[in-house]
Amino acid sequence: MAIKTCSLILIAALVCLPCLAGAEESNPSNTVGFWKINVNRGYNQVSFPLLPADKTLNNVLGSQLTGATTLQQSDQILLWNAATGQFQTSWYNTSTSTWQGEFSEVRESESYWIYVQANHPALQTIVAAGNVVATPVYNMGIMTPGYNAIGSVWAAPVPITQAGLSGIQGGVYLFLSDQIMSYDAATGSYQYAWRTDNGTWQGNLTTLEPTKGYWIYVAPGHNSFHWTNYPQPNPNGLNNPNFMPTRSENTIKATGATPFLPPAIGGDQGVKTSSPASQPPAPLPVSGGGE
Repeated sequence: MAIKTCSLILIAALVCLPCLAGAEESNPSNTVGFWKINVNRGYNQVSFPLLPADKTLNNVLGSQLTGATTLQQSDQILLWNAATGQFQTSWYNTSTSTWQGEFSEVRESESYWIYVQANHPALQTIVAAGNVVATPVYNMGIMTPGYNAIGSVWAAPVPITQAGLSGIQGGVYLFLSDQIMSYDAATGSYQYAWRTDNGTWQGNLTTLEPTKGYWIYVAPGHNSFHWTNYPQPNPNGLNNPNFMPTRSENTIKATGATPFLPPAIGGDQGVKTSSPASQPPAPLPVSGGGE
């Protein structure tokens, strides 16, 4: 699988673009971001750090992926539903020029899998614009036991140690701790971050990056936690040139990957999807031991 690339451009705007009119629940600033993601055939794990006020698939993606008259022939976008333990699927119907399926909107704080059919163009580009989130912190929601698919809402990397993840419960070993995981298509393996029972962060995953997708895994027997305090990378906000430079371009390398769930701990962890068109493979078993 080729490596997926993304460009993110941030511009300090004096006026909002017409397509971005209206207030966002995430309290947008007057800085407008434009992101571009290249997706390859097969599965690509993505997140959308900047979105317009209208977050529908029809508005954000439109006809940028290759659609068809049936789900089985169309490119698709998949959303993990933690409550049901299934992927939900939507697709672009060329006969109606609309997206249809099991969900219709996307969110900055979620991650998604984009599936490109084998007989469709080898490289497709998605471009969208959105207002930069202006709040000093973001409420990422409740992380429930099992897998939670998340994306970073900020346009700059955030160290995991500074991401407000105090709700992550640690353990003596990785497989006893809650975990954050990111799939690396280049190596075919996951990077992990986890906490020891004394609260020290361990692992080879150190930052949350824009446009990449992540799994937060809450281990069996651990409680849900509310991730309410995900702070901007710099507390001084957009005025700090080291945080979100205006009129400049940040090129961000992200990975495309087959949508494995992370290695799990016991039980029936097979991945399910409510659509017959795309069946992501089941996860690999976790191995015991340390980091």
